[in-house]
Amino acid sequence: MPKMVLYMSINVYGEDIQHDRLSALLRQIDFSARVFFREGYCGEWAVDTSGSTHAPFHLVSYGEGWVHTDHAAPRRLVAGQLAFFPRDTKHVLSASDVPPTLDGINRPPPERLSGEITRLVCGYFRFDQKTAAPLLASLPSMVVLDLSDSSDPATRDLVSLWMREATGQSLGADLAVDLFAELVFVHMLRSEISSGRLRGVIGALGDARLGAVIAGVHSDPGAAHSLAAMAEQAGLSESALTQRFRKQIGMTPGQYVKHWRMLAAARMLTDSAASVLEISESVGYQTEVAFRKAFSAHFQIAPGRYRREAEARKKGVG
Repeated sequence: MPKMVLYMSINVYGEDIQHDRLSALLRQIDFSARVFFREGYCGEWAVDTSGSTHAPFHLVSYGEGWVHTDHAAPRRLVAGQLAFFPRDTKHVLSASDVPPTLDGINRPPPERLSGEITRLVCGYFRFDQKTAAPLLASLPSMVVLDLSDSSDPATRDLVSLWMREATGQSLGADLAVDLFAELVFVHMLRSEISSGRLRGVIGALGDARLGAVIAGVHSDPGAAHSLAAMAEQAGLSESALTQRFRKQIGMTPGQYVKHWRMLAAARMLTDSAASVLEISESVGYQTEVAFRKAFSAHFQIAPGRYRREAEARKKGVG
């Protein structure tokens, strides 16, 4: 069954490996990264890369700059800091804390740099919008991280290598900076989860009680996942678990189970040849009719059409 292919546990050297909560989540929302801009600036400059419908990010690899948004004071960024916009909030990076004029935005960088220089690495983290939106909604409109000041030596080394690739001209650098961006994002989330600063589903992965319950839902969405069983697993009463889910994730446990089942079904429709009936059984629905109704209500599109549109996107059509 497709369920066994997608959700079976991994066994290495005869030992059961605990389900990787963060990896499962990122795979389900089709995460990837793309760096499309590596430039140096001097003098008066301003860059606007918002409007991609993805989640743009900007790393200052050298020098400094300022982030301008409509609803907050300008924010200074220095070398090693990364600004990430989970919902593609309108923003501009510039050389000054004074907002730039429209005609000063996105001018070509100078051929020769002199004076105070700022080097930027700009790109976006890409997620499947239908599946990722509820998971990213709880994040702030802008997340700023000082990657060079990470307490994790591996993250510091990774960022150093990323900035070295981004400012160099070595063969394969374009691909390398994309892959480094993905690794940095995983390290960033890992750090934020451990610190307890993130809320929502991503932050809940680090909660000692909620994390195990969520991992169970992720690893086997087709299981019954009754409120009583989840409460017992968390070591909480049913009411306490429900309250904790609402506060951290914004959903009840039952709502989250249904939500994840829909994400799992969407991924299977995209990545497997399983029939709609097989998928409906794999994610816990007794009948195909009930599954089709739930899926259409969740995504505002029927399963068959969702699969056709996913296939078209893969072929670059539409």
